[in-house]
Formats: sequence, C-alpha cells, structure tokens
Amino acid sequence: MRTVLLLVDLQNDFLQRPGLLPSLDDLVPSVAALLARARVEGMPVAHVRTRVQADGSDCMPHWRQAGTLECVAGTPGELAPPAFTALETEPIFFKRFFSGFGNPELETWLQQEAVTALWVAGVYTHGCVRATVMDAYERGYQVTVVEDAIASTEPLHARITRDYLDGRAARFLPAWRLGEQGRPSGTPIAPVVEAALAAWRVWRTRPLAGRRGALARFATELAALEPMLQQQLISTLGKPRRDAADEIRRARGHLAAALSLQDRETLAPGVDVHYLPHGVVTLVTPWNNPVAIPVGKLAAALLLGNSVVWKPAPRAHAIAECLQHSLMRCGIPSGLVQLVPGGSEEVAQLAGHPDVAAVSLTGSVQTGRAVGAICAAADKPLQAELGGNNPMLVLADARFETQAPVWARLAFGFAGQRCTAIRRFVVERAAAPRFIRLMLAAIADLQLRDPDSESCVVGPMISPAAVARVAAAIAAARERGGRVLIGGEPATGAGNYFLPTLITDLPEDDPLVQEELFGPVAVLQLADDFEHGMALVNGVSQGLLAAIATTSQRSRELFAARAEAGILAGGDGLRIHPSAPFGGFKDSQRGPPEHGVWDREFFSRVQVRYAEAE
Repeated sequence: MRTVLLLVDLQNDFLQRPGLLPSLDDLVPSVAALLARARVEGMPVAHVRTRVQADGSDCMPHWRQAGTLECVAGTPGELAPPAFTALETEPIFFKRFFSGFGNPELETWLQQEAVTALWVAGVYTHGCVRATVMDAYERGYQVTVVEDAIASTEPLHARITRDYLDGRAARFLPAWRLGEQGRPSGTPIAPVVEAALAAWRVWRTRPLAGRRGALARFATELAALEPMLQQQLISTLGKPRRDAADEIRRARGHLAAALSLQDRETLAPGVDVHYLPHGVVTLVTPWNNPVAIPVGKLAAALLLGNSVVWKPAPRAHAIAECLQHSLMRCGIPSGLVQLVPGGSEEVAQLAGHPDVAAVSLTGSVQTGRAVGAICAAADKPLQAELGGNNPMLVLADARFETQAPVWARLAFGFAGQRCTAIRRFVVERAAAPRFIRLMLAAIADLQLRDPDSESCVVGPMISPAAVARVAAAIAAARERGGRVLIGGEPATGAGNYFLPTLITDLPEDDPLVQEELFGPVAVLQLADDFEHGMALVNGVSQGLLAAIATTSQRSRELFAARAEAGILAGGDGLRIHPSAPFGGFKDSQRGPPEHGVWDREFFSRVQVRYAEAE
C-alpha cells in the first residue's frame, strides 16, 4: 500500500482566524512533527491550498456575498507558515472551493504515484478536510484523518463531522497509531475512568470529617510547597514572580473555602438537605493558572465525595503531577485523582464517557462549546469558565494621574495571558487626549524583565508561536486601519517577549475588538457619552469582567445595573475573593460559577430528606 500525506489549507489566513481549536500553538508542533516523520520515512507529501485572484472574481460565492477575500494570490495570507513550507519535490495543488479534488491535477498525480491511501491533516475539519475526505472515499482511497493534526473554528460542527466520517469514509487516528504497531499509547481513557470509579466507591463511604482531614493536611503541604511551586510557575510558564506568589495565595484561599463546605444542612425540624457526590468528575484546567484553578476544583470535588479524572494543559503537566503526588502524601487514596495527558481529543473522550458524571472546565469559548455539545447530548452537568474580552469604561472624571499605572498593569500584567485582563479601554471622547498621554507613559514604564525579577510586571509570552500569533493579529489590524499608539511588535533580544501594545481606530465589529487575543494588547475605543460607552462595553459576545473608572457614585450604580458581566471592578484594580463566585455572562460561562458554595452546587446532587412524623 502506497500512502501519501495530504496537507489541506495550512495557510496563514485560515490559521489566523479567531477561535481555532486546537489553538495554533498546539496545532503547529503536531503537524510539523507529522510532516517531518513523513519526510524521514520517504512518504510522498502533497499540499492542497486555496488561492483566489485579487479582484475576487473567482472566489466562492458565499465569500463574495460576505465581502470576504482571503488567500489572495501573492499575499502573505496565501502562504503557509514556515513550519509547513513545501519542498521543491512536494507538489502544491490550488483550489477555489472546499475539496482538494476540485483540482483534477491532484487525482492525476495520485494515480501517477500509484497511491492507494491518504493521511489527511489540516483545516478546517468541518469544511475543506471533510469535503476532501468524502471525495477521496468516493474515488476508492483508504483515508486516515490524523486527529491530532486537524483543527476547526466550529468545534461543534467538527465533532459532528468526526463522528459521522469515522468508520464510514475514513478512520480518525492519532499520529502515534499511523502505520505502526506497538508504539506507546499515552493514557487510555477507559481504564483510567474505571480506576477512578473503583476508588470513588471506597472514598464516598468515608465520613465528611475524614475527607476534610486529608484535605486539611493538603493545605499544610501546599504551604510548604509554596517556594517550589512558585519557582515552577516562573521557570515553566514565564509568570512574573509577583503573579506567581499571588496565584499560590489564591490556591490556598480556594482550598480554605472548600474546606468550609458542609455536605448537609437543616432547613427546619425534620427537613434536612444532603449534598451527595456525583461519582467520577472530569476536570479540565488551563496552563496560565495551573495551581489556583486546579486546587479550587480538586478540593471541592474531593471534599464532597467525588473522584477526579484530571486533564491539565500539556504545558502544566509537571505541576499537575506535583499536586497529585502531594494529595496522595496527605492521605488521598491512590486512584482517586487520575491524571490524563493529551489535548482536545482526550477532553472529548472524557466528556463523552458514560461513567463520567460531570465536567468542570476552564478554557476557551470554542472548547466550552465543543464540550458543552457533548455534555448536552449525554445530559450531564457542565461548569465552564470560558475567558473574557474585558472592558474598562473610563469617564472624564476618573483619577487618571493616580490610576493610569494600575490600568496598564491590569491590561499587560503576565503579558495579558489571563482571563481577567483588561482588553478594551472604552474612554469618554472628551478625555481621550489625557488618557492617551498618561496611559502611554504608564505603558512605557512597564519594562520587559526576567519573570524571576521582583520588578517584572509583563514578562514573556508562553511560546514563539504565541508571539507570532499576536504579531500576525496586529499586522492584520493595521491593514484594516488600526493605529498602533505604542508597541505593536515583538521585542528585540532573547525570549518570547512582545511589546505592550495599545491600538485604536478599529470599528466595533473588528476581530481584534470582538475576540480575546490573550496577549499584551489592548484596544482603545472612544465613546461619545455614557450611553455610547455602555453600548461599547456590552458590544461583544463575552461577559466575564467589566470595570469602570469614575468618581461618580451615580455612574457606578448605572454601570453595575447595565454591565453584562459576572464580575465588576473599579478603576483601582481587581482583588479576587477566594469564596466569591467566579463566572461570567453570555459566552464566558456555562453552568454555575466557580469557587465557594457555588462549587458545592456543581460538584454534588441535592437530596432533601423529610423525617417521619412521630
């Protein structure tokens, strides 16, 4: 059997679209490794790409109707990233529509090469990958879709596509299973869940006091581990020292809040409410807060009698292992907290497993939608905090001189890689010159430093791919008329640093305004008055956090009544209380918020018991 690797639409314009899942940071190394393997093994490689003329005369009709013009011949958007550049011996087949077979030269070449099987990778799963696979199947090829080398901007449609095609027109396999036997498989999902279920049957019989005792020992252990965990956050993630210390403090606060939870309460004589565990719950946690977020979820889930299958972000797996081992040292039974490495496919398998009773997730909107579709189909609870595109409304009476440095830290601290970062400054037009002058000075004072330094505020981004993603987004925004007031490019020298960036003159529907970029970039939007400002504040699909800078109590009250966000703050900063609900409105939240008694509402089932009348 002669097999070819077919790469579909791995082009800058497609890869830079908002909402790609898996993210570009995760997709690039997976596809690059697959491509390198094919070349080493002497496998033919072909590239299928979309290309249209500059006048749009040959683009797809729905693009023409929507005014979309991408992958234009001769532009950077038509090209592939350097990691996917075609060699001279690798043909490129250009197409106008979805399927690669829309260019008849592809099939002619496959026949000349005597190809009988295809490995397919690229974007988008729900669109061009799907169409190419269906046409290849119709032509008699044996098709394998490399499931860790595909991505989509429509995760629900991508999941439906995978479920439909797998076993019909193609097989979906991870790269390690392609054409080889006996390669390591990572962590199989079914045995892990079975082990967690067995451990839960024992753990649920332990009284609440016993469960609390083990977690109280974990609290002591966490305090002792603070210096080591803090250093891991700095060295592994580039988290500034002050932010790392703050995360450990929040972790201990969330743990203390969970320890205060009760699993029963009396409403009236003879009327008792009991909070019963679900069983096996899955936790999905991000890389940017790999201690505080998991500790809060783990503590509440375990205290209430559940077992846990935990899928941490790959970049934070070592920290997750450290926490898991610490829990076991404190008396948490072996098997009760299971770690699963991997990415989006493992998350989907866990969410869909019949013995997983509930899923708690912190991640992107796209991940939340994908997992939400799976949980809805299985009728299982989902708690999902999905990030924010957070505004600060700055009115003309704000304390500009004293608060501008605070605003800069809120936007650019930890290189903007946190869900609570201020991403949009909505400023009253009359105060714009004053805001710009003081804000630019405050941003200029945010010197890029080693994250181990006590004075570091911004720090590096997580990876070179993240820097490239932000740089591409800024370049695209400039082409659409955006005006960069400061920054706008990677910093010179070593490290994954991007200069703190303030950009303006973008329309309300611009992608940089509407989407969470997750980098050291803030957008300046000008508002004619308070009413216009509120329209801009609420004019995005996310609603995690919103802030207002003003000295007017009346303005604060009106803002609080109308802001579409789950967390409100003032112009002097944000202080997260470990027992307060953490969650948002609109696309920022699915299910109940995190922390405190709200975790009890999620990690348990409520049962009321009425005593028999005497």
